[in-house]
Amino acid sequence: MRQLKFSLTICKVLITCLLVSLIQRQVNAANLQSGHEITVRIRNCKDTLFYLKHFSAGEISYDDTARMDMEGKIIFTGTEKLEEGLYCVYSDHIYNYFDFFITEKQELTVGLDNSNRIGSLTTSDSSVNKTYFKVLAALKADLARKSDIRSDSLQFLLAKSDFSDPAERLILKGVCNTGSIGEKYIAACIPPAVYQRYFLSGTIKPYGDPVRSFLDHYFDNLDFSDYRLVNTPIITKRIDEFIDTITAMPGLRLQPEVDRLIILTSVNKKMQEFVTWHMLSRFGMYYFLPGYDAVYVHIISDFLANGRIAWYYPEVRERELGQAKKLENLLAGKIGPDLEIPDSAGTFHELYSIQAKYTLLLFWASTCSHCRDEMPAISKFYLDFHKAYDLEIYGVSTDTSVSRWKSYIRRHQLPWINVYGRKNIRGSYHQLYNIQSTPSLFLLDEKKTILAKYLKPEEFGKIILKRESEKQK
Repeated sequence: MRQLKFSLTICKVLITCLLVSLIQRQVNAANLQSGHEITVRIRNCKDTLFYLKHFSAGEISYDDTARMDMEGKIIFTGTEKLEEGLYCVYSDHIYNYFDFFITEKQELTVGLDNSNRIGSLTTSDSSVNKTYFKVLAALKADLARKSDIRSDSLQFLLAKSDFSDPAERLILKGVCNTGSIGEKYIAACIPPAVYQRYFLSGTIKPYGDPVRSFLDHYFDNLDFSDYRLVNTPIITKRIDEFIDTITAMPGLRLQPEVDRLIILTSVNKKMQEFVTWHMLSRFGMYYFLPGYDAVYVHIISDFLANGRIAWYYPEVRERELGQAKKLENLLAGKIGPDLEIPDSAGTFHELYSIQAKYTLLLFWASTCSHCRDEMPAISKFYLDFHKAYDLEIYGVSTDTSVSRWKSYIRRHQLPWINVYGRKNIRGSYHQLYNIQSTPSLFLLDEKKTILAKYLKPEEFGKIILKRESEKQK
């Protein structure tokens, strides 16, 4: 009887364990359908703590932390699905063991040997990462025969490849046939000039202007319809390179090229919102570069403020609209805001009352090292143009110490109008002229129209000479 009771107890325990196991499996299966499980095995590795991160909208997002277990496995797991895109595994000692793609299927295993990371990568992924790892390994092996290649970056490997060699072009043969995010990323990383010459040969219509042709096909290998590429580093890199290319080419105007790029991205509204936001951030951050402030204002007024394109980050809308309003009032061709500020003797000087053909409006501080470095060039500019071209300087001090400002003026004998900006009776000069750093310089004409800004004195001199020459003609 006791034996029967014991047997029944054992059966109950076994059945309970079986039920718990089945329930746990169902829970795990359910979690995996809506979650993720990334298993990594790294041989010949001394690290024990690892991190998972991914590229998101031009920045790095940190996703998870995991320790290597007794079996040598690192498991990143969670109940939520990860964004599709390019991910990276790293440690406190190694910035990047490898990068790989996470797509809709978020249960995968990756293995590698730390002594030969790219060459030893294996994956349970049936297509995306196998193709990606194959291209990385082939490019690195090919380049390693020619030079010492230490970087595992796809962009670096592609930039160093010699695609005049048919064998190197063969490595990428067939890429982008399946439309996977991995293949799209590989294609997008090929430098534009290389892609046009070797992968679009015969498909580009001949142009009379090779520069125009190059720019018109600059993004042919980038699929703007796939928003997942935002979760890779290539979108922001290509946009920044495009802007730098336009800026470096004399005679090309930024605004039409920016408009064309925004139209190109209209195939995917979310992509268009991101690209527009990235350009807005770029032009807003470097508003002091020639033409950048005008493009910044143009993007906001012609695309965002009127709702043609939605704000990628709606929470910054009011801030950006306010900044655009400030910069719009300071664009070339606008009348500069008036100032009325006292000099060291307490006498007020109004900017608009200056009777001069040209006025250099100078915001500076005696404690600013850049201002002190620039002051000799400003003094020379004043001597060269004051009498010859009727130039005056209206120097607005941003100093916090009146005595220090007065001491600097006396010591260096600054001969122009010097006023103390903190006592302006027409409002804050910071707000009126968007002064965020010193020195900041504005060249005004006789009507106080802004001719140019944020340039060095010698550049202002060239503008005056050109303007006077054109007047005589």
